[in-house]
Formats: sequence, structure tokens, C-alpha cells
Amino acid sequence: MHSGAEKLRDSIAKSWQRSAQSGLAPADTLEQASLRDVDRRSRLLAAANPILDRMESVLDGSGYCVLLADRDARLVDLRFGTHSLRDAVSSVGAVVGRSFTEQASGTNSISTSFEMRAPCAVRAEEHYIESMKTFSCYGHPLIHPVTRRIEGVLDITFLASGDNPLLEPMLVHAAQDIQGRLLEETRSGEHRLFQAFQYASSQRRGAPVIAIADEILLENTSAAAMIDTVDHSALRALTDDSIRRSGVVHDVILNSGLHATVRWERPVSAAGIVIEIDPHDTVRTPLPAPKIRKPLCVIGEPGTGKSTTLARLTATTSPHWFDAADLVTTTPAVWLTAVEHQVEAAHDVVIKNVHFLPGPVANRLHSTLSSARGWYALSSSAADSAELEHRQLLSLCADTIELAPLRSRRHEIPDLVRAIMAELESRAHFTPAALSALIDYDWPGNIGELRAEVTEAASRRSVGDITERELVRPRKNASTTRMSTLDTAMRDAIVHELARQGGNKRTTAESLGISRTTLYKRMREFGILG
Repeated sequence: MHSGAEKLRDSIAKSWQRSAQSGLAPADTLEQASLRDVDRRSRLLAAANPILDRMESVLDGSGYCVLLADRDARLVDLRFGTHSLRDAVSSVGAVVGRSFTEQASGTNSISTSFEMRAPCAVRAEEHYIESMKTFSCYGHPLIHPVTRRIEGVLDITFLASGDNPLLEPMLVHAAQDIQGRLLEETRSGEHRLFQAFQYASSQRRGAPVIAIADEILLENTSAAAMIDTVDHSALRALTDDSIRRSGVVHDVILNSGLHATVRWERPVSAAGIVIEIDPHDTVRTPLPAPKIRKPLCVIGEPGTGKSTTLARLTATTSPHWFDAADLVTTTPAVWLTAVEHQVEAAHDVVIKNVHFLPGPVANRLHSTLSSARGWYALSSSAADSAELEHRQLLSLCADTIELAPLRSRRHEIPDLVRAIMAELESRAHFTPAALSALIDYDWPGNIGELRAEVTEAASRRSVGDITERELVRPRKNASTTRMSTLDTAMRDAIVHELARQGGNKRTTAESLGISRTTLYKRMREFGILG
């Protein structure tokens, strides 16, 4: 498993350092790590189950257990040789659904094998978390033979006194068997995907169809003539894990500027998706913004385009604009007087960032707007703020528009980039590889951050190609993978709750049911500011 004790000690020391830098303390417990449901029909479990059954039979009655983690380092299966070992392992928090990254569980054979993508043994005192020091373990990463991506980690755990030299070769052989079955499962799934692609193509009589899987792209002739590599990336994003529901219909703008409707299906047990594309006969002209006479609230994370949305909706009405952030440079009395003057004159007003308003100011604004004769609109980072005054203020609005974060609508990025470049009157353009890199980045600052990236790139190159090597933010994160669906959901929950609690970390942690240490760690991990 390793070449010499010195190398092992060095890898353990580096793992301890990573664990400490993530905010984890030796006294922490696994109960603080996230716990999620497990998909029992996953491709990994389908490949591993026969091997796990075999290992369970061999280890029956012994003081050993087998643990399997998935590509997110989350436990998906545990097999025990004895009931007493089951109790001992479960007592430290090692249960199905538990996250076993180094940030969540410190140094152990699952987390450290996952981090290094290499086999690893961790014995007794080498564990970072104190409660795990009674165990020793061997871990082996499961690398997909085709994609070379890590699919999980296979582990054998036992009490520190029960080491056996036969465990290591058993683990290696079992891991190799699972990897072989993963290859078989992939080939079988790809075959089913190919059949589904052929069927859809024949049913649609040559209309555009593509099929996408991890390492596969199939497209018929009409699709190949219509879409390019940027569209491939955007369609992958559109049909990503966060919205994987068959039969979904969506309007998109292709990289050529052509408008189209896409619909996708996930063939049963197949490895990917089949996408049907229906181009519109003509480019659809956006309808003029309606004149909205009901009080309106626009909700969304910072940078999602709340002000842009309000500007579009009020383009023909010219309301008076106010920003609660201006209270940093003026007094509440002066700010409120200016707002009240316009409201009393029955003028339309837009008030941005009402989540920044102190309670008494929000309460007075509520009284003012309650008797308004003109139209008004508000913007806020959260619809369900923890502050009563904010909730009362937002409750005045009859209509609410909630803007999704950019990471949930990556397919819009190419069109957003084109629009920003048009505003800048730039003659440069992003290469397909650069646009794909922009699509793959998570954009914690949403459209505002994307705009900054595009503007900076355009300022460095006035004409010609902007390549992926010239990007700043995506390149900084090139070594990281896109967040999993669960991590994305967790990040969104933290952002939402922080906004609801007015940025209060203590009440946010309590509401989410986690410790403040875990909250700070997750905020650093997900790049959440505050």
C-alpha cells in the first residue's frame, strides 16, 4: 500500500494538515458531517454488490468490516463480520449516507485514499479524529477504467489490535473486481443509450437528436449541422444532476443565435440522456415588458440580476429608484424622507436591497408603502427573512419573482456572454473551449461575477480570440470538480439561511442543525462570503 514507513508518515502528516486547515478539530465527531439519502440503484452499487456479498461471506464472524464510499466520499454500504463491530463502528458515526471527506472526517483510509487517489493504510493513532483512533483501516480508490474518474473508495476497517497481512491483497483484488464490473456496467449502459438514440432518430425522421453520457456524444446529421461544442457544454449543464427529470421541455438559444426547444429523456438503466431539439422557424422577438401595477418583489442571491430585472420591467415607467445600501453614507431620516416624498406624490418607486434595512427603518417604510397610491417594487436577498419587519415589508407585494442562481442555469451562460460583449461593443470573441470553461465554473457571485470576468477579458483583448488560458476565475478552480448535486443543495441552503438570518452565523448554524465550526468550514469550502 505504500513504499516505506517514512512515506506513509509524510502522507499522514499532510492529511492532518489538510484536515486542520479545513476547520476540523480532533475533538470533533462524525455526527457533525452531513448525512444524506443514498441511491441504492446507483451504477457503483450495482457493480459492487456481488463483490461486497463475497467479502461479507469471507469475513463473517471475524472482527472486520467492509465500507464502500461513492464518488463524493459518502458511505453507501457497510458490511460487518460481527454485531459487536457493527456497534463499535456505528457508535463513532460511520453510517450509510455519512460524508467521509477529509473536511468532514479527517484522516482515515476512505478520506485520504479519496484525496490522494491512491491506496492508503491508516492505523490507530494516525487517525485525525480522536474517536476513530481505536480502529485501523485499509482503503483503495475505485478508478473507472475508461473515464479515469474516481467512482468511490473500498475500505476494510477493524479494531487496531486485529491487523492481518492478508487483508491488503484481499482489498486490492476486490477493488479490481469492482472496477472490472464498472466497465461492464458502463458498456451495457452505453449500449442501451445507443439503442435509445437510434429509436429517437428514427421516430423523428431526421430531426435533430443527440445523446450525451460521461464520455459519449452521439448526434444525427441535422443536429451536427445545428449545434457546436459550446452547445454540447450548455446542454450537458442544462440536463445536469440538479434537474435530471425526463420529459422536461426548455427553450434555449443556441450558440449560433438560433432559438430552439429541447426535450430530454433518460432511458431506463442507461448511462446518459437523449435530447430532442426543435428549432423555431424564426428568431423570437422578446415581448415588451408588461406594465405591472401590482406591488412587486424580486428575490435572489447577490449578482443574480435583481436590478436588471427591475430595470427591464420598468423600462417604460421611469420610477424613482432608492437603495437601502445608501444608508451607509446617509442617515435613516434623510433616506426615509426622500422615499416618503415620492410615495406621497403617488410616484412609482423601486427600493433595492431592503434586507439591509434596520428593523425600525423597515417598519416605518412598511407604514409608508401601506398607504401608497402609486406602484412600488422591492428587491431582497431572501423572501423569508428572520426579521419580522422585513417579512412584513415583503408581504405587501402581491407578486414575487425569484431569480435562480447562475449555477442552476448554466445553459444561459453563452447567451449572457454574447450580450455582455455586445454591451461592451467588443470585437473579440470567446473560443468554444473558453465558453465551456465559463459554463463549468460555479459562479458564487452569479451574473455580477460573470460580467466582471467577461469585462476583464475583453479589456485585455480588443479583437480576436479570448481563450481559456486568458480566463482568471475558472483557471483558479481548474483543479477542482464541479460541485455535486448534494453539495450544490447544501451551498444553496447555507446561502439562503444566512440571508434569512441577516448574516447571523450563530442562528444560521442553529437553524441548519450544525455547529458553528461546521458552518464556517462549509462556508470556506463552498466559497461563501460573509
